[in-house]
Amino acid sequence: MESIQLLSFYRSVTTWPRTEAELGTVVEKLLQLMNVPWAAMTLFERERQDTGAVSPANRMAFRFREVQGAPTQESAEEFLKKQLKQITDFSGGLKQLQLPSESLPWPQLSAGRHLTLAPISSDTRSDLASVGGSSSFEAGWLVVGSEKPLTAKEELLLLAAAQKLSELARVSRLENAIQLRGQFLSIASHELKTPLTSIYGILQLQERMSRLKRDQSGGETAGTVPAQSPDQKRSYLKILLRQVERLNELIDGLLDVSRIQNNRFTVEPVDTDVAALVRDTVQSRLGLIAQEAGVKLHSEVPESLNAWVDPVRMEEVVTNLVMNAIRFSPEGGVVWIRLRAEPEAFRLTIRDQGPNVPSEDRERIFQPFERAQRTARLGGLGLGLYISRQIALLHGGNVSLIESVPGKGNVFEAYFPVRTAAVISA
Repeated sequence: MESIQLLSFYRSVTTWPRTEAELGTVVEKLLQLMNVPWAAMTLFERERQDTGAVSPANRMAFRFREVQGAPTQESAEEFLKKQLKQITDFSGGLKQLQLPSESLPWPQLSAGRHLTLAPISSDTRSDLASVGGSSSFEAGWLVVGSEKPLTAKEELLLLAAAQKLSELARVSRLENAIQLRGQFLSIASHELKTPLTSIYGILQLQERMSRLKRDQSGGETAGTVPAQSPDQKRSYLKILLRQVERLNELIDGLLDVSRIQNNRFTVEPVDTDVAALVRDTVQSRLGLIAQEAGVKLHSEVPESLNAWVDPVRMEEVVTNLVMNAIRFSPEGGVVWIRLRAEPEAFRLTIRDQGPNVPSEDRERIFQPFERAQRTARLGGLGLGLYISRQIALLHGGNVSLIESVPGKGNVFEAYFPVRTAAVISA
C-alpha cells in the first residue's frame, strides 16, 4: 500500500515548485501520502553555506486535513517559523519536535503536535553550477504533524518524498546554471568585444597610415598621407588607454567572481579614512567617466570618517555603485553620493535618476550576471552589485536597494560596521 502511495506521489510531483500554487499542490500531495493531520513545506535561500543564515524571502505552504476551522495561511506560517527557529543543525536526517500543550495556538494542532521534519537540499557539486553561480542554494524542510512519532515505514515515506524533491531541486538548479552559462557567454562576449573593436580600429588606422608613409618614402605614389596633429594622437592614445582599462575591469570582475565561488575571496581591513577614499575615487576616475557620459556627480562627504575596512575593496564598492548609477542615469542627469557616520557603522548611499527597478528584480540584480529589465547607456557584465554585496558581507555589512520609485530613480545603500575582524574569508 505504501509503495503505491509513494508511486502516486512521484508521478504527480514531477517538477520543482516555482510558484505559490505549485508549492501548495506539493503539500497537498504530501498530506495524502502521509495521511497526517497537517503538513507543510518551507523553502529558503541561504546567503552563505557556512553560516546557515536564512534570508527573509522564505517560501512556505501549510495544509490541514480538516479545513473547517483551520487557521489562515499567514498565522500557520508564523507558527511554523517559530518552531523552525529551534532547528540549529541543518545537516541531513529527520528532525523531531514535540510541542507542549500550552504552545498549541489552535485545536487542530492537538492531533498533530509531534513534528517530523525531513530536509530538502538542492546542493550539487556539478561544475555547471559553478559557472556564474553563487554559493547560495535553495533548501528547506518537509514537515508533518502527527499525534505520535511516525513509524519506521512512515519515516521512510517522508524521506523518500524529501529525496524526490531534492532531486527535482538539483535538476532545477542545473537547468538554471546552464541558462546562466549561456547568458554569461552572451554578455561576456559582447562586453569584451566592444573595447577590442575600438582598439583594433585605432591600431588598424595607425598601421595603414604607417604603411602609406613607408610607401611614400620608397618612391611609390600611394596618395597623400594626412598628417596627424598632436591633439589627434593624444585623443587616440586616450581611447586606447580607456579601452584597455575597460578590459582590465571586466577581467578583474570575472576573477573576483571566481574567487568568491572558490572561497578564496578575502578582505584585509586596516584603519582607513573612508571619507578621503570616497572623495579621491569620485573626483579622479569616476568624475571623468561621468563627464564623458554627460552625468553630474554631487557628493556629500564628511571631512573625515575613519573605519576598519579593506581600502582596496572599499574603493571597489564605491566604484561599482557609482558606475551602476552612471550607467542607468540619463544624459544630463545627476548622481548623488552621500557618506554618513553612525555610532557603530557608516552608510554610503548612491541615488540615481534612472528607471525604477521592478519589485521582482530587486534581489535578483544582486546575483552574478543579472541585470534588471532596464536600459543601460554603458555596458557591463552585471557583476558590480554582486561583488559589492559580497565585500560588504565580509565586513559584516550589506549592500541593498532601499528605494526605487518610478520617475524619481533608485537609492542603493552600502552599510559597513566601523570595526570588524582583521581578515575574513568568504
